[in-house]
Amino acid sequence: GDRPGMNRVLYQLSYAAMGGHKFRTCRNSFVIIYTSFPFVKKIIRIFRKFLGILVQEVGCVKLKKPAILFCVGGLAYVGLELLWRGRSHVSMFLTGGSCFLLLGKLGKQKPRLPLLARGCMGALVITSAELLAGLLVNRSYTVWDYRQEPLNFYGQICLPFSLLWIPVSLGAMYLYGLLSRILETD
Repeated sequence: GDRPGMNRVLYQLSYAAMGGHKFRTCRNSFVIIYTSFPFVKKIIRIFRKFLGILVQEVGCVKLKKPAILFCVGGLAYVGLELLWRGRSHVSMFLTGGSCFLLLGKLGKQKPRLPLLARGCMGALVITSAELLAGLLVNRSYTVWDYRQEPLNFYGQICLPFSLLWIPVSLGAMYLYGLLSRILETD
C-alpha cells in the first residue's frame, strides 16, 4: 500500500482525541467528536493504549451548540416519522432541525407563556414548517399525503396532526432546555 498516503490518513484521523476543551479543536481534520460524553473519553483512552504517541497529535473540529441541537432535532423528527409510518425523507431532517431550534427559542422566551399557549405556539411552528416543506418538496405527495385526512390544506397539513404537535412541541422544548444546559456546563 501507499505508506505515506496511509500515514497522512492516520494523521488526519488521529485528530480525534487531543486537547483539553469540551470540543477538541484543530484546523485540518474531518473527524468530529464531542469529547465530554464519558463513552467518548473511554474510546479515546482505548485508542491511546493501542496507537500510543500518534494519538497525542489528535484534535477535532469544534461543533457549535446550535449545530448539535439542529442535528438532535432533525434526528428526532426523522425518528418520529420512522416510528409512526416506517419511512422518512431527508427534508424531514432539515425541517426537524429547524423546528427544534425555533421551539427552543420559543421555550426560553421571557416572560414565559402558559404551558398550553406554548404548546399551541409550538404546534403552529411545526405545522408552518411542515407546510413550507410540503410546498417545496412534496408537490407530488411522495413524502407524505394528508389529502384523505379531515380538515387538510392541500394535503400538506391537517388539523389532527397539528393537534398532535402540541404535546410533541412541549416535549421538544423541554429536551432543548435540557440539552442546552448540558452543552453549557460541559
